[in-house]
Amino acid sequence: MKKIEKDIVDVHCHIMYDVDDGSKNLDMSKGMIDIAYEEGIRGIILTPHYNKRFWTVSKDKYIETYRQIEAVVADMYPDMKIYMGCEIFYGEDTFDELEKGLIPTMAQGKYVLVEFMTTTSYKVIKKAIMGIQQRDYIPIIAHVERYDCLVEDIELVEELVELGAYIQVNASTIDGTHGKSGKKMAKNLLKRQLVHFVGTDAHRDDMRTPRIKDAYRYVQKKFGEELADRIFVENPQYIINNTYIEE
Repeated sequence: MKKIEKDIVDVHCHIMYDVDDGSKNLDMSKGMIDIAYEEGIRGIILTPHYNKRFWTVSKDKYIETYRQIEAVVADMYPDMKIYMGCEIFYGEDTFDELEKGLIPTMAQGKYVLVEFMTTTSYKVIKKAIMGIQQRDYIPIIAHVERYDCLVEDIELVEELVELGAYIQVNASTIDGTHGKSGKKMAKNLLKRQLVHFVGTDAHRDDMRTPRIKDAYRYVQKKFGEELADRIFVENPQYIINNTYIEE
C-alpha cells in the first residue's frame, strides 16, 4: 500500500521505556520507532503515564531516558523528532503538581494531556478542564471515547470544547480496531469537527503498536484531506510551537 507523504505527529505514545506500562526496554522502543516511521510518523510526543501507580522515576531519570531515546531516534531516522510530555491521570494533587512544575507538559509548553477513569463523572471532568485553564495551561482530553458520560452524551464533548478543551482520539478507535461502538463515536465526533488530535496510544512493538496510517486514510476518505491533515499533521505543530490552534 502506498505510503502517506505527510509528516504525521503522534501526540500520545508510550514509547519511553521502563517508566510506565509502555515500552519495557530500549530494544522495544527501537521496534516501536521502526513501526512509527513506516506508518508515516515524523514526530512523537512521549507521553508516559503520570500517576502514582506508574510514575516511579525521578525527574532526572525521566530526562536521562528521554535523552537516550532522542539520540537513538537521531541515529535511526534523522528526519524524525521526539518531544517531552506525559499523560496526566487526573487526581486531587494534579493542580498543585502543575503549579509546582512537577508534571512534564507537552513539548515543554502550555498544553497538557489529561486522562480520567472511565467512570469519572462529567462534573469532575469539567472541573478538571476549568482548573487546568485557570492555571494557564491548555487541556487536551486523552482518548475521549473512553469516558462513559461522554459516550452517552456527545453534546457534553461539545460543551467541553466550548469551554476551551481540545480533544484527542486514538487511531485504533477511528479505524475500528477496538470495535464498532468506538468507531461510531469517533465518526460522530469527526462529523461535528470535535477532534483536534489523533494519537496511537501505543504501548509495545508486538501489540498496541504505533499504527496510524489506516486512521489517516479513513478520515481522508470519509471527511476529506483537509480535515485529515489538520488533526494528524497541522494541529500537533501548535503543541510543538506552544501556540493556540487557529480556528
